[in-house]
Amino acid sequence: MKRTLPLLLLLGLILILVGFSLAAAQLQQSFPGFNPLPAVFFCVAACMGHRWLWLPVVAWLASYWLTGLMNGHGWSWEMIIVVAGFGAATGVGFLLRGRGGMALLGGSVGAAVLFYVVTNSGSWLLSAQYSKTWLGFLQAQTVGLPGPFPPAWAFLRGSVAAGALFTALFLLGQRQWLGHACPGGRLTPLRVRRQDQGTR
Repeated sequence: MKRTLPLLLLLGLILILVGFSLAAAQLQQSFPGFNPLPAVFFCVAACMGHRWLWLPVVAWLASYWLTGLMNGHGWSWEMIIVVAGFGAATGVGFLLRGRGGMALLGGSVGAAVLFYVVTNSGSWLLSAQYSKTWLGFLQAQTVGLPGPFPPAWAFLRGSVAAGALFTALFLLGQRQWLGHACPGGRLTPLRVRRQDQGTR
């Protein structure tokens, strides 16, 4: 069971991400920016450490590839913007490693805001529709581009809501299934086992 835990986590993440990716069109119309991925990267960094970051990375790449096949789109170099946003959320998770549940919930909001700012800044830099001025930067962070899309601030609202919700579910799942909370970094049975062996 201990050896299969990472595979079960990976499979669960892939299923969740594929489901959200397939429902993205409907979600983005009703609640734009609601995405579990920044919270997943934040929680793994805060509670599991760098050795487990391959879980959300592989899950994201697999879900991106699967939904691309289903929807007829391929890889894009603009993925770099999203990768930078995930990196920012991961960095916040590492900064809060070993903190209590309330600190992590607050940190998840901070990670969501940072993800939003990083990805919107990347869009501002790469999109020819934004003027490369301070006013253009403010437009990217607040109202976004004109058109049929929701304003940019609505994506921030969805990102913050998703970050808080999925972080709370992550912490609740640890208490329910593993019998302890995230702080201290003692999440996985494999890690605890290695620590116990080192003390013998």
